[in-house]
Amino acid sequence: MEARNAGLAAHCAIDECDARAALDRILADSQFHATERHRKLLRYLVDEFFAGRSGQVKAYTIAIDVFGRPASFDPATDPIVRVEASRLRAALTQYYETVGEKERLRIELPKGNYVPQFVTSGLAQGPSEIAADPTEAGSEQKQPVEVAPVLVRPPRRPLGVVAAAAAGIAAMAGAFYLSVVERLPWQPVLSAKPTIVIDVPAGSGTGGEEQRKAGDYLVHALSQFSAVRILAQAPGAGIDVASVTGWVASAPPVKLQGSKEYRLSVAYSADVKEHQVSWQVVDAQSNEALRAGTAKAAIDNGDAPAVQEKLLDRLARSLAGEEGVIVSLEAARQLVTPSIGYGCVLLADVALARVDPEGLASAHACLEQSLTYQAADPDVLASLAMVLVATGEASASPTVAARAVKLADKAVTLAPQSSQSYIAQMQARFVTGDTEAAFLSGRRAAALNPLDDAIPARLGLLLFVSGQYSEGVSLARVAEVGCEYLHRDAALTLALEDYRNGKYREALRRARQLANPADTAVNLLRIAAAGQLGLTREATSALDGLRWNKIGSTRSIEGELAARGYAPELIALLDDGLGKAGVRLAGL
Repeated sequence: MEARNAGLAAHCAIDECDARAALDRILADSQFHATERHRKLLRYLVDEFFAGRSGQVKAYTIAIDVFGRPASFDPATDPIVRVEASRLRAALTQYYETVGEKERLRIELPKGNYVPQFVTSGLAQGPSEIAADPTEAGSEQKQPVEVAPVLVRPPRRPLGVVAAAAAGIAAMAGAFYLSVVERLPWQPVLSAKPTIVIDVPAGSGTGGEEQRKAGDYLVHALSQFSAVRILAQAPGAGIDVASVTGWVASAPPVKLQGSKEYRLSVAYSADVKEHQVSWQVVDAQSNEALRAGTAKAAIDNGDAPAVQEKLLDRLARSLAGEEGVIVSLEAARQLVTPSIGYGCVLLADVALARVDPEGLASAHACLEQSLTYQAADPDVLASLAMVLVATGEASASPTVAARAVKLADKAVTLAPQSSQSYIAQMQARFVTGDTEAAFLSGRRAAALNPLDDAIPARLGLLLFVSGQYSEGVSLARVAEVGCEYLHRDAALTLALEDYRNGKYREALRRARQLANPADTAVNLLRIAAAGQLGLTREATSALDGLRWNKIGSTRSIEGELAARGYAPELIALLDDGLGKAGVRLAGL
């Protein structure tokens, strides 16, 4: 008996006991950025694994046992388990690829099931500083660590000598296969922001001068956008560019390492009545024409230089802005050939624009992985800070909020001329309650790139919800005038202003245009406006969306609004409309 007990103790020491010790460590670690709900889910999955019941764990059982859903729960209509498992998976990935690299035994949750895997690396490595304390040294990229995983299996009931032997052989074969696969040479696909080579054919006479001026100004306009890198064509023989524009090309354009190259061909013409610009975006590698267009602007009573600048500003926005041609092409390319680095920044941009929780969770994990290899990439740092704010993690946890500020501050240090870095700093500072510093960062971003309509839209919304209504609306109007597609933050600001002024039907119209089941602020406004108008069905529809979005959250909607900087007066106005719709903020 003593020998049998000793054998069991030894088995526990290398299997279940080690695994449970690893579980306890990660759950107790403040650097494991997971909610209480995610911690409870992780412990449940590990408990069921070692109880031998992983085969019975389904979305339904998790919803009942972990999330307290009623027996009538239907996973086909309620995605809580899938969403929360995805968020837990992202949190585990972040932990082990940054802070948790020192862990000898890692807990992983593969996609497609709810069975945890326990993987031993046999390596002890210090944690990556950037996860909790971004290092100032880091242009050097980390190389991937070779890991030979050993899958820890739960205790089995005796099934006979032959069956046990077969299971043991299968386990050894699986471990050997994974070991070989993991030891194959591997390097992540790192992507960089795209490069635009501006090609403005030289002309002669007055037309040639207009062409050269247009090319020079377009270089200036596009260079203000953080999403692209700009190279200008070398001057043609016999053309003294400096005497015309003051600009001198230092060298012919060269392909930047890791950057997709696009050639922008521009033809500019002007007469006494109007200016016209025709453009074409070409894939520099395949020579394929990807996009083309023409824009015109009448002279009227305006002066010609102002008309030219207005026309080229509009072209720069349409190419390199948040919804621009180049950014859209790159986002599509990322779907076909996923990468880390700038590819993760694109994922974050799309998820932020759509207020997409699952997309934000994927972008979060992708950015954390990128940070492991590119600890000093300002675009990655800024995007990660913005994602932490957008997911609500920063407003829910002072530790996460402090990290978001630190990431954004480092992005500003590394790229002081990047408007995106200051936008990230603005949002991170705002969520910590440092509103004046946040607004200063936002104004710096606007000064760095007055062409980007997303900047006044984002700054305007933060000013508005904090109670500075007039300035917030003014900035939203600036964004509304300058862009072809009104930014979500500007549209929400104008909708809230209509509601605040008693224009409930107009507020509801704007909110309908922004309808998104995952957008708490928009659904809340829809309920309030519908309540003021007595539209019961509209209020019920928006309330369903609000409740769907609140799945997995332990904080009240009122608490979330306060944490996101909403002024008490604005919260009270919304609560009044909710009351007329039959609900209250305190009950949500």
